[in-house]
Amino acid sequence: MAFVKVADAAQVPPGGSRIVEAEGKELALFNVEGAFYCIDNECPHRYGPLGEGDLEDDVVTCPWHAWQVNVRTGEVLYTPGSCVGTYPCKVEDGAVLIDI
Repeated sequence: MAFVKVADAAQVPPGGSRIVEAEGKELALFNVEGAFYCIDNECPHRYGPLGEGDLEDDVVTCPWHAWQVNVRTGEVLYTPGSCVGTYPCKVEDGAVLIDI
């Protein structure tokens, strides 16, 4: 596993999101009640920026066409069996690290 820092935990409050970059990939980082989740930033529908979407519980709604993705699992709610990439997260010394 190769964990890399993508943000300070304080930069993403509970219910918030942030677009981050790691290893040349653009990713979306979410804070769900203090737990961090990271997924690919592109919506599979028309490549909208998931990190700019509205987060409700553990589901982000793409700002372009309202497709919804579970940030815990990467599952696309409108297309069962379809997923976006997910990346394990952990917090150490106030920094959010992801495994990429």
